[in-house]
Amino acid sequence: MNRKSVLSVGVALAAIVWANDSAFAQAAAGQSAAAQDNLSTEAGAQLEEIVVIGRKRARAEDVQETPLSITAFSAGQLDRAVVEDLVDVGRMTPNASLQPSSQRGIQNFSIRGMGISGSTPSDEPAVGIFQDGVYWGSNYGAVGDLFDMEGVEVLRGPQGTLFGRNVTGGALTVRSARPRNEFEGSIGAGVGNYGLFEGSAVVNAPIVTDVLAARLAVQARTFDGYFTDTNTNSDYGKSTTYLVRPSIKFTPSADLDITLLGEWYSEEGDPTVARGIAPNTIPGGPLTLPEREGYVTPKDYWHVSPNARGYNDIDVKFAMMELNWQVAGGVLTSISGYRDVRTRVETDYDGTPSRGFLQQIQYDQDQFSTELRYAREVGEWLSFTVGGYYFEQDIHFGEARDLNNGLTRLGTRSVLDNSSYAFFAEADITPIENLTVTLGARYTDETKTASAAPFGSCSFDLLTCTFTGPRKYSDGNFSPKLGVSYQMDNVLLFASVTRGYRSGGFSLRGTPLIEPYQSETVTAYEGGFKSDLLDRRLRFNAALFYNEYSNLQRTVLGVSPEAGVIQSVFNAADATVQGLELELTAILTDELSLNAAYGYTDADYKTFIGVPNPEDRQFVRVPRHTGTIALNYERQLENGSSIAARVSANYTGAYYYDDPNLLRQDNYTLIDASLSYTLPSDITFTIYGKNLSEEEYSPWGSTLGALGQNLFPGAPRTFGARVTARF
Repeated sequence: MNRKSVLSVGVALAAIVWANDSAFAQAAAGQSAAAQDNLSTEAGAQLEEIVVIGRKRARAEDVQETPLSITAFSAGQLDRAVVEDLVDVGRMTPNASLQPSSQRGIQNFSIRGMGISGSTPSDEPAVGIFQDGVYWGSNYGAVGDLFDMEGVEVLRGPQGTLFGRNVTGGALTVRSARPRNEFEGSIGAGVGNYGLFEGSAVVNAPIVTDVLAARLAVQARTFDGYFTDTNTNSDYGKSTTYLVRPSIKFTPSADLDITLLGEWYSEEGDPTVARGIAPNTIPGGPLTLPEREGYVTPKDYWHVSPNARGYNDIDVKFAMMELNWQVAGGVLTSISGYRDVRTRVETDYDGTPSRGFLQQIQYDQDQFSTELRYAREVGEWLSFTVGGYYFEQDIHFGEARDLNNGLTRLGTRSVLDNSSYAFFAEADITPIENLTVTLGARYTDETKTASAAPFGSCSFDLLTCTFTGPRKYSDGNFSPKLGVSYQMDNVLLFASVTRGYRSGGFSLRGTPLIEPYQSETVTAYEGGFKSDLLDRRLRFNAALFYNEYSNLQRTVLGVSPEAGVIQSVFNAADATVQGLELELTAILTDELSLNAAYGYTDADYKTFIGVPNPEDRQFVRVPRHTGTIALNYERQLENGSSIAARVSANYTGAYYYDDPNLLRQDNYTLIDASLSYTLPSDITFTIYGKNLSEEEYSPWGSTLGALGQNLFPGAPRTFGARVTARF
């Protein structure tokens, strides 16, 4: 599928929707805006309206009127789907793989085929996470617990103009529930298999009516682990998490509001569980250490045999301040945030009784960012956003490895100082009715300073190290955007061309500190439509994309002018990534609705260092097909109670874990279901189950050469019950 065929398919799809919509235009034209906002009208149930803030305009926008590929979930949708974290969100979003890494608390997110795979601390995220407007500068520090959220937005494709740090894959924005001027709250508790216990509470209270309000959300969760350690016949994979999120909102006048929000997150227990693979999957390959010592992988997928139990300890502190001031006909917004991450991990990485690969990680990161922007609507012909952004972070990383039955014991440490500033602007211009042209641009300046003690330069306890450096990297980037959209009754057509980039820097993975690699760039073409049909009972959205990547950052065996042949991060490849996304929501009856989404990704390398036929090499952890379908049932009972049920199936196509394409995950489907009963007193009882067919799958895996291979299995069948009382 080339660029011409992508655009041809897009024109054909738009024509089909335009033709279908014409049949319903007359009825929809007489519908008032108030009626469209309701879930139930005289005509029956209608689709929920979801507003988004991803484009940072002067007011929130209806997601169906936003000319870009964005999937948004309201708090109610997240609750009905029993969503716990961003991993669950990824399964409901086309072409989004929001999977964890080989260590607890590290995200390896991918959108439209672009992401990173690994735990190297210096890797810039290809998918940016923005928590309450603050960018996460690191992949470390949890995968996003979604308790007490206002909503989540998944923006697909490079976000080159409006976001604080540029990203080549996409962006996730999560927004915590904010204090409101009313007394309300909730208390909840739950139990489940594998020793799950959870409790939560939310209290929202006005302190000074219409002026000052406060909110406090707390949550605790613990479980015994999904695995059985065959060496000790005990549970393995235990985890205990705590979340505390206080916030306060000060509204001294109708034109000004200030929100202060803090968060503390803690996770401790066992590390991510590795399952050693023997026999290995390399045809004709030599015997690995576990095979030579007689290890055979247990038949039960959730039985594992680690040599050492290990540990996991994560502590994250977060604080932000947001100010919104209505001035000069627009809104002036300031968002400043601080984040501190501390991680201590020990993992039996080979996952076998052999003492093949024991890894210890010490990671400390702190960051500060501030953004100031002004947004305004000038009549019906112009709306714009302009702003500036500053970001800085410090990373201290240490890793120790005990390899090959203790024959090799190595340590490495590194330090990275990073600062960045940017100026950005984006405007929607409407020269004639219904036609909008979007113009945007961003200039970013990036500076990184690194020092490193490679493996062999540190003692195993990391107390004594010999550093090289510091070395400095500086770069600037200009990223423009051009878009056009046309509103036809209940159909929005849109197309855009965007430039994006991911900063260069240094590879801090235990190898010698060599010259920096350069930035990764993308030119992204996108076209699609959004439609609400059948009197807002059917929603059908589609998007096609074609992305051209240059200087992809990959860890390969390359040639350094300073160090010769070395395994490090290089600008190793060029590639094209193209695909299709379809999203459908339909109200089948007043009580039954359907959600479905499909994503197709065709990712092809054009060049790749050291690979004779790069077109035959598949991207790491990028399935060609993803899809989800869900049925939702809600009914009000005569006694004032209500019931709600949901069943869903989430499909993920096959993918490889490693660049040489030696270790593969077959396609799998996860089936989930939930049933809720709510009393008139607003007490809700919920039972749920996840992975009901007990599919065997692993989000991550790796090949360790002579030390073996491993997989990091996903959760088996889980089920539980919750009760929540709202007041």
